[in-house]
Amino acid sequence: MIRQQELEIIRLRMMINYKPDLDRLVPMSIEGILCKVCEFYQIGYNELIERNRQTERVIPRMAAAYIACKVYRHTFKQVGIKMAHRDHSTMINACDKAIEYMATNKVFERQINIIIKTIEDEFIPVSIGGGDANS
Repeated sequence: MIRQQELEIIRLRMMINYKPDLDRLVPMSIEGILCKVCEFYQIGYNELIERNRQTERVIPRMAAAYIACKVYRHTFKQVGIKMAHRDHSTMINACDKAIEYMATNKVFERQINIIIKTIEDEFIPVSIGGGDANS
């Protein structure tokens, strides 16, 4: 039991200190990113995209916009459409605010990295044409 707890502590420390290699990320859909953000912040999808300026909703929305646009390189327009038909300029603003917030709030920066790590850990690569020719 103690060994399992030690392993869990090591896993959590690795996750907290994770820095993604932005050039080697796996592809992820906007919907997948939004779901992971909802899971992390423990809010519903509708709560994430609703037009509400409460801090409990704004922080996850900024995180989702930043991860989708700046990390996974979806267009601002695509992300805006998935987030209750927001304008692309709203997504640009959300990303800029997220960058500013990360500069002053290391907890938020770690949260972003943990969400990215969660996405990366759950991705299962599919080999294309890498199997036996007879199968």
